[in-house]
Amino acid sequence: MANAATQEVLIDAPLERFWKIVTDYARYPEFVPGLHGCRVVKDASDEKHVEYELDLGIRKIRYVLRHVEDPPRKLSWSLVGGDLMKVSNGSWELSAEGEKTRARYSVEIQVSKPPFVPQAVIDRVSDELSRVSLPRNLQAFKARAEVKPR
Repeated sequence: MANAATQEVLIDAPLERFWKIVTDYARYPEFVPGLHGCRVVKDASDEKHVEYELDLGIRKIRYVLRHVEDPPRKLSWSLVGGDLMKVSNGSWELSAEGEKTRARYSVEIQVSKPPFVPQAVIDRVSDELSRVSLPRNLQAFKARAEVKPR
């Protein structure tokens, strides 16, 4: 069964600036907790495939997500393939509120159960990816966007 979570936040940054941060995948490791690598492996006009290397504390995993950008309002993704992941879908939905940005971040995660791995470990990984990391990731993007440019 997949874990799903959604959270919304108001960011003290214009929509266009936040959009640039959300779509600058290569810079994610600079501020997203636990993310050690992120690179675009396919860049087509209608989609980008992005490879992630994430350290969950109990295990490092790699996976590739297909990103579809609808600038500057929506970014959605779905799993192409990777370690442990069975489902990884999500989106950023953005709207301008004056000079601020309302950001709604949604994720749906399901982790595969390899042989000889206890279900409790799989449940912990799945929970870490959806419910625990969601607020941390959202706050990391918010903090990044709210740093005033010099």
